[in-house]
Amino acid sequence: MKKSIYSMCGMCTVRCHIRAEVEDNRVTWMEGNQHILGGALCPRGAAGIALRDDTERPQGPLIREGARGEGKWRQVSWEEALDHVAGKLGAIKEKYGPQSIVVSSRGGPWQGLYKTFVHAIGSPNYTNHDSTCGRNTHHASLSVNGVARKGLQYDYKNARHLVLFGRNLFAALLLTETRAVMEMLQKGGRLTYVDVRVTETSSKATRFFHVRPGTDYALALAMVHQVIRENAYDAAFVDKYVKDFSALCTFVEPYTPAWAAKECGVDEDSIINFVREINEDRPKVIFHPGWNLSRYNDSFYASRMLHILNGLMGSVEVEGGLFFPKGPGDCGVKSIRTVDCKKPDIERADGCGTTYPQFEKGPGLAHLLFPAMKTGKPYPVKAWLAMRHDPFTCMPDPEQQKEYFDHCDLLVSVDTHYSEFGWYADVILP
Repeated sequence: MKKSIYSMCGMCTVRCHIRAEVEDNRVTWMEGNQHILGGALCPRGAAGIALRDDTERPQGPLIREGARGEGKWRQVSWEEALDHVAGKLGAIKEKYGPQSIVVSSRGGPWQGLYKTFVHAIGSPNYTNHDSTCGRNTHHASLSVNGVARKGLQYDYKNARHLVLFGRNLFAALLLTETRAVMEMLQKGGRLTYVDVRVTETSSKATRFFHVRPGTDYALALAMVHQVIRENAYDAAFVDKYVKDFSALCTFVEPYTPAWAAKECGVDEDSIINFVREINEDRPKVIFHPGWNLSRYNDSFYASRMLHILNGLMGSVEVEGGLFFPKGPGDCGVKSIRTVDCKKPDIERADGCGTTYPQFEKGPGLAHLLFPAMKTGKPYPVKAWLAMRHDPFTCMPDPEQQKEYFDHCDLLVSVDTHYSEFGWYADVILP
């Protein structure tokens, strides 16, 4: 018997809405949900059936038999695998305390379950992929806007000018976002693109700044300098909502377009003309704060400067600009109930929120957990459970990481496929 089941795609971070055709409890077809967001689904999502049928992925739980990384496994039943992991975790908890257990994940809509799991054990140490992805832009938004990175959304479709720093949007996964930008361009909107590479998005751009690697911040500083110099900002918005504008003016005074042109390898007049264009287009101007801006030492400051530019444009809470997404509470109804238990009142092993008070405790910073494995300070880390997360491929220097992880008594990979971390783990739960 055929039936349709509506669900959410898990093939990437976007989580598109899908409709699956099911026959005899087996998915036979997958497509975008036509009732939501135009039914968009990329080829990766449509290939979800192939993921299920992949014979080269683990076909059941595996327990390591040889040395770590040697590739010798014993396939076991789920009952044996779970008993094995539970026994190891129990012994570690008894010897070193519950805080010695870490759970990491890819993030996403199911991370509440992972947090609940590790909190129920008694450990505060949950971390995820975001610590090596969007943390800089996350904290930059908090510092300027008072809300996190996802606390602002973008009305691309109605914008007059979109500015992207290192965001190759036309090769990205979020199809609804790409469609909205295409519609903006078809209506005569402008796209300014900043990148070290020539990409799909650069071919669509009205203006392309082909900058030297690591000079995004310099270009953003010069943009702010020129916006202030030419009075190309929304004075009414700045007077009402911007704090310490005079300090900003003083700070950016040395960073002229001529200075940035030498730093970035771009034309000075291009920067000046760009500022005149956004002056014509404001307030419907969006400076995207970037994702790949999290790769440099000054990425936090570059992202902050882009948020500041949005404020200067007066583009917050206007059509074609940025807006604060509204939730159930804004409509007078209760939001979805989340599952969690009381968080343990224990300092995180990575020091987030204590040693490093400027960083949120939430997902912490995964790489700062490694020293605790080796030194035992502030306490030992002895178990790491990675849920669809591969520290070896998402963080630098995997060989150095292995030296840290060798101090752990248990490494578990919960994933659909073999991964670099999974191949080094003690147990794989597919």
